[in-house]
Amino acid sequence: MIRVSVIYPQKESAEFDFDYYLSTHLPLVEKLFGEYGMSHWQVDKGVSLSSKQIATFIGAAYLYFDDMDAVKQAFKNQGGEVMADVKNFTTITPEVSFAQVVSES
Repeated sequence: MIRVSVIYPQKESAEFDFDYYLSTHLPLVEKLFGEYGMSHWQVDKGVSLSSKQIATFIGAAYLYFDDMDAVKQAFKNQGGEVMADVKNFTTITPEVSFAQVVSES
């Protein structure tokens, strides 16, 4: 299984609309990438253990695919449309990384 991590790091004066992200952007991602084998997704909202410190990230999404070929096809064919929607909910450029899931409990 391949996990695509899309992380929105904490930035000073950043804007992030979680309502839009959850109600509009992620359903769009699910529709477009689902055609290429994305099986499911998860979302995190950054929190801090201390009121004296802010969270290191605002939000993160994790997209799960069966294999890297599916990821490549999804991004090649639909990545542009997905990324074009980012400006509708944030001023942050996301950090995207790819990993092979090797263990789960």
